[in-house]
Amino acid sequence: MNVIIRERALKGNRKSLFLDVYVNGKQTQETLGLYLEDDKNNPLVKQKNKETLRLADQLKLKRLTEIQHLGLGFRVPQKNNKTFSEYFNDLVSERIKTGKNHETWISVNKHLNDFKKPILFGELTEDFLETFRAYLLKKVHQNSASNYFNKLKASIHRAYREKLIYENPADRVTAPRLVETHREFLTNEELNKLVEEPCKNNLLKKAFIFSCLTGLRWSDVNNLKWKNIQIIDNIPHIVYTQKKTKNSETLPISANALELLGERQKDEDRAFKGLKYSAYNNSTLAIWVLNVGIKKHITFHCARHTNAMLLLNNGVDIYTVSEMLGHRDLKTTQIYAKIMNETKIKALSKLPKIELKNLT
Repeated sequence: MNVIIRERALKGNRKSLFLDVYVNGKQTQETLGLYLEDDKNNPLVKQKNKETLRLADQLKLKRLTEIQHLGLGFRVPQKNNKTFSEYFNDLVSERIKTGKNHETWISVNKHLNDFKKPILFGELTEDFLETFRAYLLKKVHQNSASNYFNKLKASIHRAYREKLIYENPADRVTAPRLVETHREFLTNEELNKLVEEPCKNNLLKKAFIFSCLTGLRWSDVNNLKWKNIQIIDNIPHIVYTQKKTKNSETLPISANALELLGERQKDEDRAFKGLKYSAYNNSTLAIWVLNVGIKKHITFHCARHTNAMLLLNNGVDIYTVSEMLGHRDLKTTQIYAKIMNETKIKALSKLPKIELKNLT
């Protein structure tokens, strides 16, 4: 039993590295996906080649360990010619086809490629994961880092189930902790002020108020077509597929919301035809809000938060709110319940102080 690092000459004086594996009198060759460059006395290239050889040696030792485990009856990876980078890219392609969280997987893949490319299966260690976790925390918000890191862990779990790696380092490294984020929203009074206030872009105004009344995200408002608006049991509904989660939803809407849409058009026409995302529209929205004296940082997504708070403040139970917003996890909706409680506590400070001397 032995494993030897070999070199194979390529064009341009480059060399590829591979392993010669000898087990029970049989020889096999395994590509490492590592290359040595022609240094030409370049100190940077020499250093890179030195690091490449060090990595190849680590992979050699790991392969020896796998063979030893095979002899002891332990789990052994299936032969795989892909790098982990290629494997993860395949997982991203799967998500794009299904539409499930594909945008998040694309973002994770971009960060992985920026962090290191290619990534070999043999490099998936606790140290690698901890280093990548630290990298993410420097690049994105902590909650995004947590979400991205969990996607990477999920891919490693899957690789382990598929026997592409013989141990699972993802079991031993935790994702960054989720932190609570501030969610800005409009009160009923503030929303009524905005309804009365002219906006430079009336279509944007209608779409924003529609989102406040329905809880639809920007992407779903923007993609809404007349065929999605149906009358079921004499109640207007939006029957659609959430762009973010790809979940099918049937959402009852108020007569107010339906009125905002105006006269019905052709089924394939967009309900808010001409609505576009742009930095200019974001600025227009901010100016419109400021014009009525609202100093909160209001974005289009705040309309969804506003809908949740309007429902909760008017006695709708949290489970129904969760269903109406299309949340997959009740914990997401519970954040609004906590905000509502904080709002009530702040309201206490507005009560007039009463002199109680004659009552004590």
